[in-house]
This record gives sequence, C-alpha cells and structure tokens, in this order.
Amino acid sequence: MAPIRVGLIGLGPVNSKGYKPGEWGIQHMDAINNSPHFELVAVANSSVASAQRSIDAHKLPATVKAYGSPQDIAADPNVDLVSVVVNINHHYKLVKAAIVAKKNVLVEFPFMPTVEQTEELIELAKTNGVKVFVAAQARADPAVLQLKEILASNILGEIVHSQFAAQNAMGTPPMWPESTEGFFDINAGISRVNILLGHPLDAFIGVLGGFKSVQSIFKTQVKTTNLVDNAGNVTKPNYSITAPDNFTVQGVLHSGATAAFSVRTCPLPADGVGFRWVITGTEGEVAFTAGPGVFQMNPADAKITLKKGVADSEEVDFGGKEGDYYANVGPMGGNTLRFYEAVAKRDAGAYSTIEQTLETEKLMRELKKIAIVV
Repeated sequence: MAPIRVGLIGLGPVNSKGYKPGEWGIQHMDAINNSPHFELVAVANSSVASAQRSIDAHKLPATVKAYGSPQDIAADPNVDLVSVVVNINHHYKLVKAAIVAKKNVLVEFPFMPTVEQTEELIELAKTNGVKVFVAAQARADPAVLQLKEILASNILGEIVHSQFAAQNAMGTPPMWPESTEGFFDINAGISRVNILLGHPLDAFIGVLGGFKSVQSIFKTQVKTTNLVDNAGNVTKPNYSITAPDNFTVQGVLHSGATAAFSVRTCPLPADGVGFRWVITGTEGEVAFTAGPGVFQMNPADAKITLKKGVADSEEVDFGGKEGDYYANVGPMGGNTLRFYEAVAKRDAGAYSTIEQTLETEKLMRELKKIAIVV
C-alpha cells in the first residue's frame, strides 16, 4: 500500500537538547520520516520562508514543498493527511481549513481551547466526510494497550475500583518564559491542567470509561512566578498563577466502579515510582508502575503486575514486536510514532477520535467548574 502523504503544520528549524516550546513538530517529523507507512511531502509555517528554513535545517528532500498558510497546504493534491502541531490557540483555524478542504487531520492533544469548537468541528468533519485523529499519545502506549487487553479478557471479573497516582516534577521555577505564560493560567488551552492532568486522565477513561459522577480538588502550592522574555529580562514580575499544581479527582465511573485519581508535584518520588495505577476486580487485580517522567512519553521502568484470585502475582510482558525503525526515534517521541502507526492501520483502540476527545474535554471543563480550590 502506498504511504500516506503528510503535510505538517508547525515544524521549527531548531532541535534543542531536551525540549523547548515550539519544537514538538520535530517529534512528528521523526515519526513520519521513520515510518514506512507515511511520507512527509509538505511543511507549512507562518510564512513560506519560515517553512523553507525548517525544510533546509532538517535536510528534508528537495521535493518537500513549503507553504505559508493552512489553506495552501490543505489544497495540495499530494497531501492526504494534515498534521497540526502548534500552540492550541491556533488549532481551530488550522484544523477547520483542512476539514473544509476535505483532508483527514491529525492534531496534537489538547485538541481545542473550548468544547464548543470541538462540537462544531465534529459536525463539520461529518459533513465533509473526513477523519480527525487526536494525538493523545498515552492511548498508544504499549502498557496502556495491555491494560485494555487485560480488562477486555474479563480475567479480573467485574471492575470495582481503580486508583491512579502520579508524581509530577514540573514545578514552578522563579522564572518562566512569557511566551508560554498560559501554562500557569487555568483557563488557557496550554494550561498545566490540560497537560499534567489531561493526558493521563484521557488514558484513564480510555481504559475504564468515563465518570458518571465526579468531584475534584485543585491546589496551587506556588502562587506566583516572574515571566521573562527571550533575553531573560523580567517582563511580568510576581505573575499570579491560577493553574493548580496538585490535582485530586474521585468519583463513580459509568461501569459502577469507584475511582480515585491524583497528580502531585514534587522533585522526585520517595520510592522511585512516578506512576502507580491499580485496577481492582472481583476476581483479581492489576497494577501498572513506572519511574518518574511524563506519562504520555513512555516513562522508564514501566511494569505491569497481575494477580488472579489467590494465585501468585505475575509480571505481564507488554513489549511486543515493533519494527526496527522504532530504534531511530528517541524515547520522547516513541508514542508519537506508535500513534501514527495506529492511524495508518486504523487501529481505533490506540488513537483518540474527535468524539472521544470531546468526552475528555467535557470532563476537564466539569472538573474546573466544580473544583474545591485550596
């Protein structure tokens, strides 16, 4: 089968050590270039010149076209799929342009700043007969898929409870780039509510289903920081932080199971466990643990332990066989590649549809609305 031809919106020219805001498009580029199921054929940035600089900087083939608008890249007859990897505040106009051009779209999570925009785009996608894939990378993680498989086997019996506890090391430094001040704004699209809570919570309901009733507590431990420009000069001293850094969610799932979900902020976990997710059924229990890191980026030392009835606990292998080309993508981008592969194979269990994302967005909106804030 011919590879899916991708037009990528949002490719920066610089690949910093680690990661800096605005560079996530590089992870998508690497996934596309290393997968045998995709081909990068076009790049769009804010201008044709900007797109060409990125094409040249990454030594992409001369056949890759440069565009300066979402309409132009979506109109390219050689583009089958438009990938949108920019600040969430620009998602709506870029995704809408692709849908109107009747192109399938792949979009980074979080999807839209508002539920209303997502609802509008769902109807627009239906009208134009296109698919919208939301890159909530944790849904493609091998461990998360293994948990889904265990639950589908009914080996645990009826699920009665699940508890998820995460450690987040991304605290509040004394200086923060003003270009990403929205990270500390509870109502911003790039708020850490959507990033630190939204990604793992989306995977949680992807495995267990949504909440029938829910409660939340949000705590902001550090309440101010200083925003700085690119030169390090303070532009907004004592910036007021409204986005919490500690989250607690509990409630009853549609299945009837009770659930407790928390994210705490501290430099390092005392026991070395950054993530602990336990799912308890009437016939057994399964536990996922992993070291510190970012949940949707395949944290290190991940392990699944299964206990059936009174039998001894056993470790479950979820490695599976992946193509050799996965070795060419770093750990930070592994689940992005897995997500693309799921899209190519139409493996709906490993990616998020726009309708599933709407469910997560509605839950996040409700949690912010009802939260006890301390």
